Amino acid sequence: MAANEIRDTPGRLLLGWALLLTSLVILAWRIHLHPADYEWTEYPTALGDTKYYAALGKEDRYEPNLRFLGQDKGVYRRATDPVEFDDATMFKLALDASGRHYVYQPAATNVDAKAPVYLKSGENRYIEFGARKFYPPYEPKIAP
Repeated sequence: MAANEIRDTPGRLLLGWALLLTSLVILAWRIHLHPADYEWTEYPTALGDTKYYAALGKEDRYEPNLRFLGQDKGVYRRATDPVEFDDATMFKLALDASGRHYVYQPAATNVDAKAPVYLKSGENRYIEFGARKFYPPYEPKIAP
């Protein structure tokens, strides 16, 4: 009566999938906990950066709230609207003091402390930060 034996093939398949997925979860967890043990490719440009800047403080144009590690003074937001640069031409300088956003400069610009820096606000869109405060453009009041 060997023809009527239960072979438990679905059970074996389920056990195989469970072992495979368990090992995959353990590997992913290990990579998450120790990413330095694995080789990663990081691009020196803004390609692939999805941590978009929205606002760092309450009013980021009037407070110097973009800071770098080891610096007391921050830099101010210098424009109201984002400017467009190609992501492949923006050079990644460093992380800000909070560690949330990368700071960029155009690749053609020499690395200079007084040159403006940019935070990525979208694909090919950047917000300019610099040493001076933002002053809105002067609009004269027209008397009626």
